[in-house]
Amino acid sequence: MIRRLRLCFPFMGLLAAALLLLIQVAQGQERTPKSADAPPPSTRRCRYVRLASGRDTTFFALTDTLTVVPSSVRANGRGLDYDGRTDRFRWVRAAPRDSSGAPLPDSLEVCYRVLPLRLSAARYRRPIGLMDSLGFRQPMLGMEDFSVKEQILSTPGISKTGNLARGISFGNTQNVFVNSALNLQLEGKLAENINLTAAISDQNVPFQPEGNTQQLQQFDKIYITLTNPNWSLTAGDVVLRNKPDYFLRYYKNIQGAAAEANFGPPILGLSGYGASQGVSNATSLNGQPGQLANGSLPAGLGNTTAPATLNPPAISQPQLTDPNRQAGNGGAPPLPQGDAAPVAGATVSASGVRKGLPWRSSTAIAGGVAKGKFASIDLPPIDNVQGPYRLSGPNGEPYIIVLANSEKVYLDGRLQTRGFDADYTIDYNLAEVTFTPRHLITRNSRIKIDFEYSDLNYSRSLVTASHYQQLGRLNVHGNFYQEADNPNNALNINLQDTTLVRRLQQAGNVGVAQVAGGDSVAYNRRIVQYHREIRVVGGRRVPVFTYVGVDSPVDSVRGSYNVAFSDVGQGNGDYERSDEPRFRSANGTVYTYVRPGGGRYLPVRRVATPLRKQMVTGGASFQLDSSTTVFVDAAHSRLERNRFSSASDQDGAFRVGYVMQDRRLPAALAGSALRGYRLRSTLDYEYTGKYFAPIDRYRDIEFERNWSNGSTQQSTGVTSVAREDNIFNFSVGAGKDFNNNVNYRLSRRFRPGEVSGLQHWLDAAQKVGNLEMRGSLFLLNSDAGRFHSDWARGEATGRFVGGRVVPGYAYRFDKNRVSSATTDTIRSANYFDEHNVFVQSRDSARTQFRLDYSYRRDQIPNREQNALQRRGTAQTWQGTLAARLSKSQDVRLLATYRDLDSLGLARNRTVLGQVFYNASLLQNQVRSELNYSVATGRELKRDYSFLAVPAGQGTHYYAGDLNGNLREDKEEFFEAQTPDAQYRTYIKVYIPTVDYITAFTNRLSYRLTTSAPRGWREAGGWKAVASRFATLTSVTVDRRTTDPRLLSRLSPFSYDKEDDQLLAFNQLFRNTLYFNRSSPVFGAELTFQQTQQKTLLAQGRDLRNLSTQSLLLRRTLAASFTGRLIGSRDIREASSNYLLTRNYRLLIYSVQPEISYQPSPSLRFTGTYLRTHKQNTLTDDLPTLPVPTPAETHPGIFDELGLETRISQVNKRTITASTRYTSVRFDVPPELQNSVVAIEILNALRPGSNFTWSLNVEQRLSNGLNITLAYDGRKASTLNTVHTGRMQVSVLF
Repeated sequence: MIRRLRLCFPFMGLLAAALLLLIQVAQGQERTPKSADAPPPSTRRCRYVRLASGRDTTFFALTDTLTVVPSSVRANGRGLDYDGRTDRFRWVRAAPRDSSGAPLPDSLEVCYRVLPLRLSAARYRRPIGLMDSLGFRQPMLGMEDFSVKEQILSTPGISKTGNLARGISFGNTQNVFVNSALNLQLEGKLAENINLTAAISDQNVPFQPEGNTQQLQQFDKIYITLTNPNWSLTAGDVVLRNKPDYFLRYYKNIQGAAAEANFGPPILGLSGYGASQGVSNATSLNGQPGQLANGSLPAGLGNTTAPATLNPPAISQPQLTDPNRQAGNGGAPPLPQGDAAPVAGATVSASGVRKGLPWRSSTAIAGGVAKGKFASIDLPPIDNVQGPYRLSGPNGEPYIIVLANSEKVYLDGRLQTRGFDADYTIDYNLAEVTFTPRHLITRNSRIKIDFEYSDLNYSRSLVTASHYQQLGRLNVHGNFYQEADNPNNALNINLQDTTLVRRLQQAGNVGVAQVAGGDSVAYNRRIVQYHREIRVVGGRRVPVFTYVGVDSPVDSVRGSYNVAFSDVGQGNGDYERSDEPRFRSANGTVYTYVRPGGGRYLPVRRVATPLRKQMVTGGASFQLDSSTTVFVDAAHSRLERNRFSSASDQDGAFRVGYVMQDRRLPAALAGSALRGYRLRSTLDYEYTGKYFAPIDRYRDIEFERNWSNGSTQQSTGVTSVAREDNIFNFSVGAGKDFNNNVNYRLSRRFRPGEVSGLQHWLDAAQKVGNLEMRGSLFLLNSDAGRFHSDWARGEATGRFVGGRVVPGYAYRFDKNRVSSATTDTIRSANYFDEHNVFVQSRDSARTQFRLDYSYRRDQIPNREQNALQRRGTAQTWQGTLAARLSKSQDVRLLATYRDLDSLGLARNRTVLGQVFYNASLLQNQVRSELNYSVATGRELKRDYSFLAVPAGQGTHYYAGDLNGNLREDKEEFFEAQTPDAQYRTYIKVYIPTVDYITAFTNRLSYRLTTSAPRGWREAGGWKAVASRFATLTSVTVDRRTTDPRLLSRLSPFSYDKEDDQLLAFNQLFRNTLYFNRSSPVFGAELTFQQTQQKTLLAQGRDLRNLSTQSLLLRRTLAASFTGRLIGSRDIREASSNYLLTRNYRLLIYSVQPEISYQPSPSLRFTGTYLRTHKQNTLTDDLPTLPVPTPAETHPGIFDELGLETRISQVNKRTITASTRYTSVRFDVPPELQNSVVAIEILNALRPGSNFTWSLNVEQRLSNGLNITLAYDGRKASTLNTVHTGRMQVSVLF
């Protein structure tokens, strides 16, 4: 307790100091500035305009609150062409592209002057709408704002939306339930310079957004934010990002608070970092997504970095760590670069005179409970398989939940973009990543993913503080970061177990401890339990766990154990998942003993130990002149992997160097060949201690690979690596623009016992006329213990941009030979050559296309490992097309075909494709949307079980021990048919396994809407007849099959759902034909709908099918009478090959006439009659054959009469009362009515007479205040009456 108080006192003192500082700032802002110090208003404005990607010419308009003077618009020192008819400007430049020819995003700084008024603004004495005789009647000199909502609480200056509800539910068969709901959004001004933004809710959203779009909608964000020009305060769900620092990197989601205060003008480069309610962790380099030099700062204003190169920017461009050379999103404009930049440190007074040195600072502090922790893993790719690829924790945790929007996915060193029409999609709950057909995954692909995950082991606190200071040319900064698990607040560990705690204390400084998985407990029929017995194996007595279900009935007197099994890898365990048919119905996974070393699982439990990470960093930079800066960074870390143990790792690191950017070349070199070139150079030395452990990875994603070193332990800090690191870097280059530059870098690294090598990096780009050439080269000579690495890789690209079609050629090679330093043994090698020929459209073409052909040859060590031999060849054809066929049609195509010839193995052919097509024809009367893709993926085998939950929160119920084996089996659970709490006590949970099956995937999404043009109604003839019809069609198919035939791989439709090669299938088809859709007198609807789902389970396969054909006729009989007639034919089918007692196929016919009488607008009576016939038509595969039960053969006939009365008074109250009588004929004995078929037929009813009635009253008490009263009752045959009442009061904001 004393230790905790010691930690609290400094923290509370720091908060008090920060609060006092904020109060002083607020008081200073209230003082009225002297008029003599107020600077005169400036008419000059500057902004950045996004240029068209891939096009040489960009047209844009300048929008401003005042009138822009067209002749004053200038960019890069020259004026822009202006079209007065369209009020648009034109800018022409060569569109930038990367080394592969893909277009890069670009922007342009445009400066202009404005007039002190807006000439285009409308001027009037009174709005003309007040004179409109056809408009709403309103006073001549008055105006009414219809957008103002009625509200019970008035908050001037703050707009709010949402609702507050409190309710109670009770009944004679359930307990009293109290429910509440709060959903409130606020935005506005609390005071003159204080803005409020808030999202408040008390609802727990149990799911995360789907990771198939680039932008995520997170529903569970709760926060309150107060902002001021000089400070901000956020509480609730906060996203924390590190501010610019070389060693300290983090991206954390917390529940807590964050405060930030800025003094003086904003420091350039800090805007957009720190705390926010929710920010994207996507960053960019040189206009394209990628890894940044310091992991945080994006390229942009004030950052004229070199074009994209092979050089890892984390070393080649350390200048990005200097905040003084960064651009802010607001505040003062960035400093010009190069020799044209003024010396930093001058301020401007109100009279425009430069004086003094600025005193700028930014201080931030944040703390709270962390939602997850960081992990960085490598995923082994599978040749030609797009996914899904399962993510696991760094300590081998198999089941984790990835926090939404926390992932960074790198493919071959490049940061990918999330989205089904981009690079990848992710399932956050299953922690699975799937790549789209845009990228072909091969055995040579490199997949690295950084993410935050939740393991729910300990409560984790997080505290961070930072201070950044600028004084003239000097910039200093300091950061503190700590995240710590609370060992006294373990969510999944029983701390009363002294044996377990002692084992964790003795484990030492490790991230995970292994303890016995068996725990002796009392018998519990709800879960899978085991008996313990002793067997003699190999002459030794071995304890073995056996499933209690081996004995039938269960021996509940014998000792029972709850056993946790861990996956330790095939061949390292003694147990396997049981696939015996007698255990398939067990409510959970059953493991059986095989032999020592003959299985994959062990009866042990991996317990994560409480972790604490701590880091203190500091740095300084000094600007020698307008283009040269020297800097130093230092850090000290502390890592406790097990807080139950006293051991910890502590060490430090530092980095020192200089950066020179955009310096003019000496006169002797600035000749005709180098005219316009600017010089850039960097030099730095970095040292990290043996036990230095970063918070998150701070180096380039490919850093270790570029040193031919597979270890990434130093980067993640999860496992101790007792080796220091010494890195020296020097780079020099000259650049004119994107197409004319050259860069060279030299790196030396010494890591004792692991790496001792030298790197050379060279890249250049040159444009001669219409010929663009670009090349890069990387050389490595390194020793790693007894092995030596000689590595050379490079790329050379050329293309001719003189015509409408741009041809090009690219050559790539990667030759890494790792061999023994004393013998001729070759340990490993990455050795290939690749030739690529392509033809593409011009960057500014309206129709964009590209055709590629590549030939790749790989080599590997031979069997004797003394020479390289040919591994195989791969030929790849790829084509892309993006065209706008007309104003209402656009199409995007992507097709890839790969032919892999692996010597000595079967030939492998891969097909990838994607089609997007949107069309709108006949004045938007025909709309079509198509999305189709084909690839190779994997299908996961799943298991499921039923878990008990509080009454009323479940979806299923347990029907009792129907088979008499004294345990709960899957076949004894049924889906709840009523909302009663007593029938909703279990939930069905799907459990992922580790078994995947490679399959060919096919996805189709199509939507078609058709209707006749409006003019056809008056045209007569066949057009008038056609105008009465309209259709709506939608098809969604997701299919996975192992059938290798090309037609089966390309076709999204499957006709044999029982085919064993069809692993999984999801299909939704709906087609509706409308007749007289908008007619109030007569209309008809004909609907065909089918939903099919096939799931691959560990026990077998599960198939569900629901097919519906329905016809609806409506007719207005008289002024107050309306009639409707609905007829339908349904098929409900369930089929599985492991629970045959759950198979059925119901054929359902129903007819429902309905008549409504509405004598007045506020009163309506509705009478209905419904007749339904249900019968099971499944005649084969019944376990009861040849003598089926009556429930499996007898039909159910339902006759229902209903009457509903509705009284509605606008803005006052609504009363709805209904009663229904249902007669059920189902000739089945009561003891057989608990079968699956009987439950599906009866649908919570009973043979005989059934009554249901309800009353619902909604009353508006005042503005925004409503009360709802509801009562439901039912009386089934031979059962007692059930009464349920609910009351709720809600406030609308």
